[in-house]
Amino acid sequence: MTEIINTTNLTKIYGKTHAVDNVNLSVKQGEIFGFIGLNGAGKTTLL
Repeated sequence: MTEIINTTNLTKIYGKTHAVDNVNLSVKQGEIFGFIGLNGAGKTTLL
């Protein structure tokens, strides 16, 4: 299947805070994917 989302070693830093650290993610066409985590865990930043 075709990958519609692909990230490799994604990192986002705000000042001293590592919101997203070294994330690898692949979502293929037709898959359903969800993010679960505590508030402030970086779910929205990753998207």
